[in-house]
Formats: sequence, structure tokens, C-alpha cells
Amino acid sequence: MTNNIAKYGVAIILGMALVSSQGCGTKWLESDGEDGKPKKELTGFSQNPSEERLSSGGIATSIGPSDASARRQAALTKEELAAEKAAADAGLQDVFFGYDQWTVSGEGLDALNRDAAYLREHPEAVLSIEGHCDERGTSEYNLVLGDKRAKAARSYLLESGVNSKQLAILSFGKERPFCFDHDESCYQQNRRGHMLLNLKK
Repeated sequence: MTNNIAKYGVAIILGMALVSSQGCGTKWLESDGEDGKPKKELTGFSQNPSEERLSSGGIATSIGPSDASARRQAALTKEELAAEKAAADAGLQDVFFGYDQWTVSGEGLDALNRDAAYLREHPEAVLSIEGHCDERGTSEYNLVLGDKRAKAARSYLLESGVNSKQLAILSFGKERPFCFDHDESCYQQNRRGHMLLNLKK
């Protein structure tokens, strides 16, 4: 037993000596400046995330609107794509929200008024309202925020005379973005209550 402990002890000491001789000590982990002193921050990363792009073969590229749309649609099922198309064909409009907000704006109320009129005229239609958020914040936080956005839209539609059996809600948080850039114009597109329409046969 004592022999085995001694062997393990020798192996550990030899391993530590080997690692430190190859420069894997704490000092190696620090980024050294030209004068040999540790730098206080990493370099080589953009201070503005919107400037960073995916690269392929050394050529900087960005995801264009059509690529973003294709990327998003690849994540949807056939039923979701059909419901999205049905909503667009019916003229239903999404509701957009401010940063970290779930209060419906004046423009959002206009959109919901049009959506409510359609639903009252088509009692066979079922509207699914998806709550979406931009990429900032944790997944858990954004799921709750997306849920509040979907519920705010549903509440207004109910107050506008839409039958509760015609409305369903779901939150995706930040998991299914409509736009993949890292800037405010893109974030605005992702903060929405997205409408999907199912027509009962």
C-alpha cells in the first residue's frame, strides 16, 4: 500500500514538473505586453459586437436578410410555416415592443385592432401569439418576458371582443430570432408578438 502511494506521488510530482517546464504556469495564462508586464485587457476583440462577423477562409462575411430568413425558416415545422403564411395572407400583423417592455404601443394597438377585426369576422380561425425577445438577457428571463408580451397582446384581443377559444400563446424568448445581427435595428425586429393563423376546416 505504501509502495503504491509513493509511486503515485512520484508520478504527480513528475507531471507537475513537466507542465511547469513547458510554460503552463499561472504566468503563462496571462497576456504579456511588449515590456513583459501583464496586460490588463485582452486585445483582438471588437469593442463593438456589431462589427464582428463570421469568417470563412479568412474573408469576413455577414448574414444578409435573405440568409437570416432562410436560417429562421429552417427551424420551423411545415405547420408553423403554413400558419405564418396564413397570417400574412389574412393581413394579420405582429406587435413590436420596446426594450425590456411588454406594454403595447400605439402602433401595436393599431395592429391588434386589425387582427381583432379579422378574428371576429372569422370565428373558425385560431390565432397563436408567440412572444419573442432580442438576444440580451438570460434565456430564462427572456422566456418570461416573451410570455408577458404574448399575454399582453392576447389580453387586448380579448378586450376587443375576440373569443378566448380563438387565442393561444407561447413564448420562445430569444431562441428563435428573426434577425441575427447584433445591433438595435435587429433587436427591434426580434422584440415582438408574432402571429400564426390556423383555420379550422
